[in-house]
Amino acid sequence: MRVGGGMEAVPEEFVRRFPSGAVIFSEGDPGCDMFIIQHGQVAISRKVGRQIRQLAVLEKGDFFGEMALLEDYPERSATAKAQTEVEVLQLRGADLELLVRRRPSVALRMMAKLSERLREANRRLAETAGHGSEHLEYFAMPASQGIEAWALLVHPQSGRLFPLRSVGESSIGRHEPVTGVTPDIDLNSLDLDRTVSRRHAVVRSHEGALTVTETNAETNGTFVNGTKLEPFREYPLGNGDLLQLALVTLRVQFIAAG
Repeated sequence: MRVGGGMEAVPEEFVRRFPSGAVIFSEGDPGCDMFIIQHGQVAISRKVGRQIRQLAVLEKGDFFGEMALLEDYPERSATAKAQTEVEVLQLRGADLELLVRRRPSVALRMMAKLSERLREANRRLAETAGHGSEHLEYFAMPASQGIEAWALLVHPQSGRLFPLRSVGESSIGRHEPVTGVTPDIDLNSLDLDRTVSRRHAVVRSHEGALTVTETNAETNGTFVNGTKLEPFREYPLGNGDLLQLALVTLRVQFIAAG
């Protein structure tokens, strides 16, 4: 059993399996452990008034119940129920310490996820305070031919257009249901099989040049014109290039301004 593709086996003593429909824990239960999903889907819900409201559906790579472990939180704030057959890592404090020693990448992924949740909470707080979130504008950028052009990603099958930032990074992936974080280019509607990672890649625009970087070493692959990219390395993108993220293929397109 593996945490991610190409990674070493995880100790079996951490593994638990739940049939579809099983309640992993209920709102109000005492908690002293957390869970990392290896296979299947887990629905998170909580009671709001007299109704049960579903908050999120988690999948492979997501974790839940961490407040009980990281903050010694006295009771569960929501209910976790297996929506399919589920395989998870169940970790108490000592287990997490042991796993992190054996697999430092687990700690790095958890830190990245927690940081993302905090960043999203700060964004929502700023919006509530009336400051608003960053306004995203797409200015004309100089193309390689020396003319000003808009840089887009185009999905040939559907005709969907995804503008790229004129300066800085445009994130590509899928909406994160727990934190509410949505990448600049959200491929959820184009990726019904969920092959694209939630944080899959970024396209950077700098001084008229575009590059792409795969930002997650456990993706199902990122390709430019059929060539597989190495994670965390920048690769150039040009007009007409095909950018494939797992099973979703987009075309880079420059449209001349005016």
